[in-house]
Amino acid sequence: ISVLFLISKKINFLKVTFGILSIAFLSAFLSVVKSDGGVFGNFFADFFIRLFGKFGSGVILIVSILYFTSALLNISLVEVFKKILNYIIQDIKEWNNARKLIKKTEIKQEKKFELPRTEPQFEHISKKTEQVQQIIKKPVAEQFEEKLEKSEKIKEPEKPYSLPSFDLLTDAPQLDKEYKYEDLIQKAAILEQTLSNFNVFAKVTDIVPGPMVTRFDLTPEPGVKVQQITNLSNDIALAMKAQSVRIMAPVPGKGTVGVEIPNPKGKLVGIKEIISSKEFQSSDSKLTIALGKTTDGKPYITDLTPMPHLLIAGATGSGKSVCIHTIITSILFKAAPTEVKFLLIDPKRLELPVYNGLPHLYDPTVSPEKVQVITNPKHSARALKALVKVMEKRYEKFAKVSVRNIEGYNEYAEKSKLQKEFYIVVIIDELADLMLILPKDIEDSIQRLAQMARAVGIHLVLATQRPSVDVITGVIKANLSSRIAFQVLSKTDSRVILDITGAEDLLGKGDMLFLPTGAPKPERLQGSYVSEKDIESVVNFIKKQGLKPSYDEFYQSSTEEKTESEDESAKKYIEQALHLILERKRVSQDLLKAHFGSSSRATDILSLLEVKGFIFKPEGTNRWQIHFDKIEEYLKQKGDKIETEA
Repeated sequence: ISVLFLISKKINFLKVTFGILSIAFLSAFLSVVKSDGGVFGNFFADFFIRLFGKFGSGVILIVSILYFTSALLNISLVEVFKKILNYIIQDIKEWNNARKLIKKTEIKQEKKFELPRTEPQFEHISKKTEQVQQIIKKPVAEQFEEKLEKSEKIKEPEKPYSLPSFDLLTDAPQLDKEYKYEDLIQKAAILEQTLSNFNVFAKVTDIVPGPMVTRFDLTPEPGVKVQQITNLSNDIALAMKAQSVRIMAPVPGKGTVGVEIPNPKGKLVGIKEIISSKEFQSSDSKLTIALGKTTDGKPYITDLTPMPHLLIAGATGSGKSVCIHTIITSILFKAAPTEVKFLLIDPKRLELPVYNGLPHLYDPTVSPEKVQVITNPKHSARALKALVKVMEKRYEKFAKVSVRNIEGYNEYAEKSKLQKEFYIVVIIDELADLMLILPKDIEDSIQRLAQMARAVGIHLVLATQRPSVDVITGVIKANLSSRIAFQVLSKTDSRVILDITGAEDLLGKGDMLFLPTGAPKPERLQGSYVSEKDIESVVNFIKKQGLKPSYDEFYQSSTEEKTESEDESAKKYIEQALHLILERKRVSQDLLKAHFGSSSRATDILSLLEVKGFIFKPEGTNRWQIHFDKIEEYLKQKGDKIETEA
């Protein structure tokens, strides 16, 4: 008590009285509890016990001591109790959050061990019972003469195929320290204050932390327009010290405006976590894709079958190639070689050759013994054209048994004990390179496949790092309604991919906007990360089973006929161009484009004319010079009539 007097800044009569009463009541309380209050304490204790009893005396004395002590120190007991209560509530919340997190982890681990992986599921590869004896008629494309070849039987005993286990994959590295509740509350206060500085009043009603970003859901006050909040995205990013801020107006399913702010340290989403999830394991589709996690940290599983085709675009290093590996790896965990085949095209020659040797590979232009990942652009064009023939043949087969799609045919084949048809997933890692070299052939094949191939089990996955209208043409874009946009450099690129802006505000490293077919707005996801080590582990596991690529028929084009067809086509265009040059007495790309109706074709014709020596550009000038004599001589040899101006 003497210490309390010393602490007091001003000792007056009232405080002295409160101090004496505190001493007296404390002595009385000690006498009530242990009879150790001394003579003075025993006197007061007997007095209170006679009036209120032992229990009532203890309560009254405790309350009195607290009151006199607070009055002595000028401390509000209400404020003290409020602080203690807030501390207890906050401690309980943190304990509950930690308990939920531990419980989720335990549930995930239990689910992983409950999965039936002790005995692998076996899929038997059926032998080919018949050789194809039909001869394909002349194809629709006149420039592509083909022959249907019979593949040699691979006389191997039936071997079982076991699906890979997710134990082959490695866990993603975890962060030592995740977000703190106090930091999120502080950011919410900064967000509200920033908006109020511009006379935009809104309250944060929900905070949704995710792997890469945290979404703050704002409820605007009456009279506040949503446009007022979206216009302040740059100011919010400045106040939050963030690289960029994306605003969702409104959040689907809620009457709020979502403000997505990057986390200080992003969390890597490993593909093992998604593949081992209940959502992926319970999916029956052979084309299930473990795409990643949503902004609230939930696994996002999608299916390629209803898409039915997918366009992937984004800047270099934003995560396109990893996304392609994720798609391939996800399907390998679901499908046997007899159920799904991959036609892989990689003009860059860097990403997809790691899958060479898989029994899932497919190429309709070569025999199964020679199938590999396609890296040659001309070979790619031939393969896509041949795939169109495969599509047409499947339609004829389905029509004979009166089924509408591959699912119906496989049900019929199972009942009739016929060989089932497999799905074909076409993956092109860099569409821009193919469109630069053979734009017409590639676009025509992709257009036909995108329009008709879904029903026969053929699905396209096209990836490009140059989302311009020259690469993603209107025809391709119209037929690929499901799209993934990674980080791009401008709003224009975002509109080319998604028809809306937003991809320019992404963070890279797998941060994506996924627009599935029929969705009004894209979903922001953090893509699954699959390392090179994981890819090699899965591929080696499949290769060790000793299975080889196998399919019944393929379309082997004659090299000589193909060359002759290309030569005839080139001669036809060159002769038309030469007649046009003689008639106009000049040559330019605009002139040829106006005549042939294609900028890329005009460029190709100019290159051919220059190679053959009909035109040239002198040094120091950008104008084409024409060898009229050489042109006239060439046309005379062809027997064409030359019309010249008088």
